[in-house]
Amino acid sequence: MAGCAGEPSPAAGSPREAETETEAEAATADRSAEGHVSDGSASRPAQPQPQASQPYQSVTSGMLVFQSDVAGRPKIFTIDVANGQVRQLTRGTDWRDESPRWSPDGQWIAFTSNRAHYGAQPEGGTPDLDVYVMRADGTQVRRITTDAGNDHDPSWTPDGQALVFSSDRASRGDLYRVRVADGHTDRLTTNFVGRAIMPAVSPDGRTVAFAAQTLRVGAFWNFQVHLLEVASGRTTPVPASGGACWPAWSPDGRRLYNVQLEVEPSAIQRRDVSTGEVRLAHANPTLWSYYPRVSPDGQWLALSLSPEHHDGENWDLALVSTSDPARRLPLTTGPGNDRLPDWRPR
Repeated sequence: MAGCAGEPSPAAGSPREAETETEAEAATADRSAEGHVSDGSASRPAQPQPQASQPYQSVTSGMLVFQSDVAGRPKIFTIDVANGQVRQLTRGTDWRDESPRWSPDGQWIAFTSNRAHYGAQPEGGTPDLDVYVMRADGTQVRRITTDAGNDHDPSWTPDGQALVFSSDRASRGDLYRVRVADGHTDRLTTNFVGRAIMPAVSPDGRTVAFAAQTLRVGAFWNFQVHLLEVASGRTTPVPASGGACWPAWSPDGRRLYNVQLEVEPSAIQRRDVSTGEVRLAHANPTLWSYYPRVSPDGQWLALSLSPEHHDGENWDLALVSTSDPARRLPLTTGPGNDRLPDWRPR
């Protein structure tokens, strides 16, 4: 059984104080790391960036945010689905910026980064990941979590006031909720078997879908999707979801999409939440499929595709029709790994 690509790896860290990063501080940090500012000026040396597929064609519109390591460590980019224009939002050669997610109003992007351990005044200890937010244009970067440990895959609550994320700060992996305004954090699961990771908050905010290695298959533990009822704290496994990870909700909350690892290369499944009916949403005999996210109109899946799983890798973004799984449109091409796309709400 193949592992789930992009799953968090454990590491240690150190406690630290809350931090707010202004645009000026962000520019200072980028100068110390790169020798140039990150203000979009013409004086900045050109950097590699993900390339839109050529010839570029699109049948829909919208904006995707995603991470790419095309220039080294992962950074955050956007791509305009209508015309293929790519824009880099974060910079810095030393640190990692990962797992971007649009806020419900489309004005902010949450992401994770270990940048606090680099720059002009680096913190000590292992460079672990924290949750940050920034404006949609990459400005006003602000740190949200400060605990030791690695915080992964933030997912906004529908009101835009909080983020649910997974962390190894006090266990191998549990779910937490943090208020964006003041950093107040609640623990949602405690020592969950098989690690609670890859959370996705439902559109109504009542449920969090997540993945955990809880199914025994021979000598190995298999991934499975679980649902957390936020109000009660009750968790239940999704039936017939063996080998499933990276859950994603449809905009109306009626369906869950997930990566299916029971087949190789991996495929994307769609399941009806109320009936449990499972259908194939996308599969390709030569490409691994990962990180599904549904467009605001429910018509398209954004995902990452690669001819390899963990060895070598070469992930590129693509769109797949939700009504016709065989209809696929490439979005990016070239070197580097373009992962974890997310649609900007309309």
